[in-house]
Amino acid sequence: MVVYLFDFDGTLVDSTGAVEKALTIAIEKTIPAVIESDLYDEYYKALFLFIKGKLTYQYLGVIHELVAQGTIHEYYKLMPKYIKDFPFAKEVIRTLRKRGRRVISFSGEHTYPGGKVIFMKKTNWYDEFDEVITFKGTKDMLQKFETLRALYPDEPFVWVDDSPGRFTYILDDNTLLVQKASPYKSDVALLFERQNFVKIKDIREILDIDDGLAGFEG
Repeated sequence: MVVYLFDFDGTLVDSTGAVEKALTIAIEKTIPAVIESDLYDEYYKALFLFIKGKLTYQYLGVIHELVAQGTIHEYYKLMPKYIKDFPFAKEVIRTLRKRGRRVISFSGEHTYPGGKVIFMKKTNWYDEFDEVITFKGTKDMLQKFETLRALYPDEPFVWVDDSPGRFTYILDDNTLLVQKASPYKSDVALLFERQNFVKIKDIREILDIDDGLAGFEG
């Protein structure tokens, strides 16, 4: 059995435009006076950094106000409405599962605790996977990867992600690392020297990869 690990944002769904739209509407609905003021850019940036887990000390006061006004809660309520599936993403996942592959969602958690699972359920993605695993950072990611490897010690893994930097920490020779091309992520040159790394442009290429694995098993 082949085990597939799929990142979510940027790999199966496009949330880039959703972030901007949900942020703007959330501010408009909860603190409309800010829209026409000089504070809008500061509030927008603070909220953006908070969502990305990169909040700096200088914006703590702004975030406290955004929490009090319900802006952050409104953002997380709106965000799933604007997330779009990449073409053929669900078809690829469903085909792999029909082939008897184990398909796991393996992606970073949102700053909001449990946010990733909430988004998956509201975008009708949660039940597409055999299992959903989220991680908080690199250390947590590696620990959960090792836990999976212990559960499936001999099975080949195929990890599909648009963030190739994550792959630099993985030295498991029985894992094929697949970078899904993204205009927002840069390549990592050293990965192209590895025999177990490949970059794809279209998510449907995963089925070609799986065909090759099936042939190898046969």
